[in-house]
Amino acid sequence: MYKLTITELAHTDLDEIISYMMMELAAPQTASDFADAVAACYDRIRQNPMSCELSRNQHLRNEGFRRTVIKNYIMLYKVFPKRKEVVVYRFFYGRRDYVNLI
Repeated sequence: MYKLTITELAHTDLDEIISYMMMELAAPQTASDFADAVAACYDRIRQNPMSCELSRNQHLRNEGFRRTVIKNYIMLYKVFPKRKEVVVYRFFYGRRDYVNLI
């Protein structure tokens, strides 16, 4: 099993997403379901970090970023096999042009 590291930016992204769902959308169940989906994704990539596709953006792909979709959001991460670590870098709304934000 791989070690999982969540960057400060990824933590901030998650806090903002969940707060938006709770406060702006007034949808606590949606927020809870999203948090559960993120936790399940974390478990999956700890066990099988190569299970998600490489980024569709060529620049991010060349940098080794992988992506997975959780509900309407994209999670970007990298795998470091030699140290058996997965680093989650960011979460973005799926329709957002996030390539220059990473």
